[in-house]
Formats: sequence, C-alpha cells, structure tokens
Amino acid sequence: MDIDARIKIIMEKMEKLKDKNPEYPCGDFPPVWDKPLKEERVASFEKKNGIKLPEDYRRFITTVAGSCSQPFYGMCSIFGHDQADVDISKKFKYTIENPLDIYKLSDEEYNNLNNEVVYAGFIFLCGEGCGMYSILIVNSDDQDTYGTVWYFDLANDAGTFPLLNPVDKKPMDFLDWLEYYADRTLELEDEDFFGYAELTGPYYDDVPEE
Repeated sequence: MDIDARIKIIMEKMEKLKDKNPEYPCGDFPPVWDKPLKEERVASFEKKNGIKLPEDYRRFITTVAGSCSQPFYGMCSIFGHDQADVDISKKFKYTIENPLDIYKLSDEEYNNLNNEVVYAGFIFLCGEGCGMYSILIVNSDDQDTYGTVWYFDLANDAGTFPLLNPVDKKPMDFLDWLEYYADRTLELEDEDFFGYAELTGPYYDDVPEE
C-alpha cells in the first residue's frame, strides 16, 4: 500500500474519533489539525540539520498537517520549542538491538549519561505528560533504526526503547504510530486510557518491581 492510501485510511479513522468522548484527552479533542507545512520550509529544515526526514512522516506533514492537538498533548511541529534541546544534526546513538535501558546500566554508565549523547538524532512526536514522549529517529547510521518511533522516558529513569507492533513485534514507523493511536482510542471505553509504553515489548518486562 502506498503512503497516500495509508494516510487516507488513518485519517478516516481519525474522523471517527468525533464520536468518542475520552475522560483523559490531554490536548483538544477531537483532534484539531494544523495546516501542512510548505515544502520549502521542510527542505530548508532538512538542509540545516543535514538529514532527510522519513518518507512517511515527511509526506504527512507536507500534505495533511504539520502538527495536531492529539495524540495526548499533541503532535509536535518540527519547528516547535520542543526541538530546541535536541541536536538533530548528530547521530542517534542507540539501535533497535541496543536501546537505552537505564535499569541495566552500571552506576558508572548511569553517571556518564549526558544530554549531548542522549538528545541527538530525533524529533519529538508527542508528549504524554510526566516526562514521557514518543520520538521519531531521523538521523542514524543504523538502517533498521532510522525512521522508527521510540518511547522516550528519562524523567522516570526508564530510558528510550523502540515501539514494537503488538502483532508482528516489528518496530513501528510514523504511520504505524499514528494509526495505533486511532485504533486504541476507538476501541477503548471513554473512561479508559493507554500509553505508548505498552508497546516497548520485552524491555519493560525486565523492569524490577519496587
């Protein structure tokens, strides 16, 4: 299925969200979509940071919307203030096979963590609150890692992990991520909620109990 056809299916699902009334919407609900970004601005952003945005994400923000009031506290714009702390021009250090699992770090490794290493090569997609985010990897030497969406939670000493499709356990790309939000929101009762941490698969299974 090509990207445009996939986007059309996802946006049809988003339209159905108007029939929902979630108790914990975070941002404005139903989703409020901003205008798409002009091709020239996106190309300039890529040139400035020495990157090429993943094709599905790039297509979405230039043809549908550059940002939105959902998921959670809203889909971030590449020109939003959230990006100020991230050096997109530097490579993302971690890979699908070797994520940042803080629970597995030694004390020395933990003490050596720094923002220059961790905050590199990605853009923020959305925040869930309490320091939990979804991020999109846009600069990586690892072909399998580039273009995937990760769960990012340093505030709670978790780390950053790829989001895995619950069916085939493969890493999610941007459109997988967005469609999962629509599907989960449609299937839940209005008083229920979910978080993307549920897609971190075996990584969170290893978290020790308090």
